[in-house]
Amino acid sequence: MRRATLCALLLLLVPPGASAQTLSETTNQRLERIEREIDAGRHRKQDLEKEASRLGRDLRSMKRGLVGAAAAVQRQEAVISSLEQRLGALKAQEGAKVADLAARRSTLGEMLGTLVRLRRQPPEALIASPMTPNDTVRLSVVLAALIPDIERRAAALRTELEALRRLRREMAGKRARLSHATGGLGKERRALDRLLHRVAKRHRRTVDETRRQSRRLADMAARAQDLRALVRRLEAEEKKQGSGATPFPALRFSQVEGRLPLPARGRLVGHFGEKEAVGTVKGVTIATLPFAQVVAPHDGKVVYSGPFRSYGQLLIISHGEGYHTLIAGMSRIDSVVGQWLLAGEPVGRMGRRDGGKTNLYVELRRNGEPINPLPWLAASERKVSG
Repeated sequence: MRRATLCALLLLLVPPGASAQTLSETTNQRLERIEREIDAGRHRKQDLEKEASRLGRDLRSMKRGLVGAAAAVQRQEAVISSLEQRLGALKAQEGAKVADLAARRSTLGEMLGTLVRLRRQPPEALIASPMTPNDTVRLSVVLAALIPDIERRAAALRTELEALRRLRREMAGKRARLSHATGGLGKERRALDRLLHRVAKRHRRTVDETRRQSRRLADMAARAQDLRALVRRLEAEEKKQGSGATPFPALRFSQVEGRLPLPARGRLVGHFGEKEAVGTVKGVTIATLPFAQVVAPHDGKVVYSGPFRSYGQLLIISHGEGYHTLIAGMSRIDSVVGQWLLAGEPVGRMGRRDGGKTNLYVELRRNGEPINPLPWLAASERKVSG
């Protein structure tokens, strides 16, 4: 039937006056060529489907790698955040000790100066002084008591100086660890960026090849009616396969209440329901390190990615059951609309400090309405993450 239809169509394209034999040869040749192209297109489509299946497996493996790499980055960020906090506390202790030592030195210096001046006076000067004998005796008693006190103060000063030296050695060690951790963080971030580049490159290559094949089939369909029907069937099959292959979260979002991680390591500095100039805060704010890694808190699909009003760069992830996570404040978003994410998969990166701050804003919504995310967070995340 298909051959007969093609023959009828091709006969209409043959110029008048051609012989029956020529018509037959021309029709058969063109029909055979189109059928070969149809078969080639069908085989290429099958190859693409196999490649897509293999790519799906590779992509799942890469996504697991991305989750692991992002977790390694966040572990390093947690170490750095902890070291920076400890260094800040040590620096404050150092400042207090230096001020205390300066005060003690001043007092001790005055006492020593008085003692030295008195000791330099010869006994004759004391006899010739206008002081009464009782005053002279009292002065001798004071001097006798002053010397042990000065010795005790000097010993305490030496102890404090040694404590200050130990404190400074500890600070030097922390700074060395901080430098090492910062170098390790850079290495982990570069590895993550390379993996992200590989995933993006593989995705682009497959998309480009699929588009080329689609254009080729469309061109064939323009020359033969049954090819148009074939394309329609292929598109229907692709849609059917696409809907059947839609990934679902390993756990429903409603099952993870009290177990969610924050999208980035840092300290909670803004809380849901707090008053602000234009109303109440509808989410939480996390103070992060510069260039901190941001990850998906749970499996889901990206439904928005890009700038939005005062939010700046905004990412919205749909988790099903009417739940959405809104993440704003990133300088770079690595996810695109339609992309399916695993929990812990990297989605973006923070920027440099702006006025000493790098803040990530996070909202949790159900059926479009903001809800308090704190009850959904793991207990370890509710005060500090990292």
